[in-house]
Amino acid sequence: MTKAKNKVLLGTLAALFANVLFGFSNMFSKLALEVAHPFFILTVRFTLSFLVLNLLALLPPFRLRLKGKKLVMPIILGLCQPLLYMIFELYGISLTSSAVSGVIISLSPVLVLLFSNLFLGEKPRGAQYIFAFLSFVGVAGIALLSDNSDKTYFLGILLLILAAALAAAFNLLGRKIKDDFTPFERTYITFGVSFIGFQMALPFVMGADYIPAAVNAFSSTQFWGAIAYLSIGSSIIAFLLYNFAVSHISAVRASSFSNIITVVSVLAGVFILGESFTLWQVVGCALIIVGVSGVNLAYKK
Repeated sequence: MTKAKNKVLLGTLAALFANVLFGFSNMFSKLALEVAHPFFILTVRFTLSFLVLNLLALLPPFRLRLKGKKLVMPIILGLCQPLLYMIFELYGISLTSSAVSGVIISLSPVLVLLFSNLFLGEKPRGAQYIFAFLSFVGVAGIALLSDNSDKTYFLGILLLILAAALAAAFNLLGRKIKDDFTPFERTYITFGVSFIGFQMALPFVMGADYIPAAVNAFSSTQFWGAIAYLSIGSSIIAFLLYNFAVSHISAVRASSFSNIITVVSVLAGVFILGESFTLWQVVGCALIIVGVSGVNLAYKK
């Protein structure tokens, strides 16, 4: 196998495992939400993540070499995701049903497919559009047929559309600056942006509720267990893998794996949290797997 093919294989595997890690984050987020405010969880999560990244930066393999580099693009990358994406997704979900949110967020890979040619010059094949749509249908089916809630608000829908667009922008921008910044440097800068953003916003969001919320959360072993995974597994490791992936495979291929998150979330809920598993969820998971596989197998080379 040639060196180029090795890089593509490693990039593909990195995208797969990154999204598997992202998939488990929903389960751990549910556990954390039982004892803490959503915005407090996000702040602690990215504070701990950024602290660990600073410790890693002291080691030779992760040494930062940012001198002389223009940081505007990776800062914009960090504003897109995790910072604004997490906020828009959080409040979008709170204003709509989980069905609507699942459908809209799953539009992200389709947006990447549509705009990769325009912004990156990457030309997807016709079959990739079909398989991307198939994967979207799988997510939509799981979301729409798993939730009977009927509250839908325009603002919530708008926020979720913005979240999907930000996730797509993260894929496209990450691919665009792949030659200028290492995967670790991109992860470090984007998490630094999120750390600063959440720390600045937390006092305004929670106000006087911050102290009692902090005492309640920090005294819970369930909270610390969930935060440990969210900060290390679903943040540092997953984002490092994903940033590595977009350095070696196209934005379309990398983003196609994002709908795997739905599959992992469903399976984790069934086998770990004891949630129900319906026929529609089985069909939806199958469509997602076929769609993701198709996008990658239909790639030109």
